[in-house]
Amino acid sequence: MKLDDKKRIGRGPPTLRIQGQVCHRIGSMLPVEGQPPKFAQLYIYDTENEIKNRMHIFRDNKELDENIVRKLKVMLDEHNVHAKSFRMARHTLQNNFFQELKFKLISERTTDGRIYNKPTVSEVAALIVGDIDSAAERDIIMHKRSGHLQRINEFHPAYLAYQYPLLFPYGEDGFRTGIQFRFRHQTEITKRNRLTIKDWLCFRIQTRKKEAQTLICSRRLFQQFLVDGYTMMET
Repeated sequence: MKLDDKKRIGRGPPTLRIQGQVCHRIGSMLPVEGQPPKFAQLYIYDTENEIKNRMHIFRDNKELDENIVRKLKVMLDEHNVHAKSFRMARHTLQNNFFQELKFKLISERTTDGRIYNKPTVSEVAALIVGDIDSAAERDIIMHKRSGHLQRINEFHPAYLAYQYPLLFPYGEDGFRTGIQFRFRHQTEITKRNRLTIKDWLCFRIQTRKKEAQTLICSRRLFQQFLVDGYTMMET
């Protein structure tokens, strides 16, 4: 998408205005020779200078605090399942650099979609040597170094968690198809007893007393999340 900055000037409530088709994309595990790492590559390539590389992306923002960036990195490494899976890829590549590896970000889930289970690394990602033996329609296959971007399917359970790691600090799954309103044995699957993406988004943006208000209090990032969610629904 293209972000329109013209409406972000002045006082009053901030406005997020976009043009074009909204979609999320992901590249290869390693950057093309001579290019700096970016996005998911920051978890895998040149991690000795990771803090510096992350801050360099936002070099125009002079208010960035290196200590906060470092603490967020440590927090994600400790708790976020997707960060852990990318670190696993880094470790394997370091020990098998000359081997042709591919990284499969798995879309299928066997757990109950009504419960915010914290997935494990083996559930969300797998490293594959050589050719891909099998892959579901929505799986994402990251090559070692391709230089190309591929689109992430809107119904991939981690679609939002990849884009907003600080809003989903554990890497919790977002919307996925087939989530029941309530569990009943031998219930026929129909539109009326399954959550739509609109139902899921409405549930997520409500406040609840016993739940952290991370999403609601994230200001402009919350606005971006709402626009993202709406475009997911439209798609």
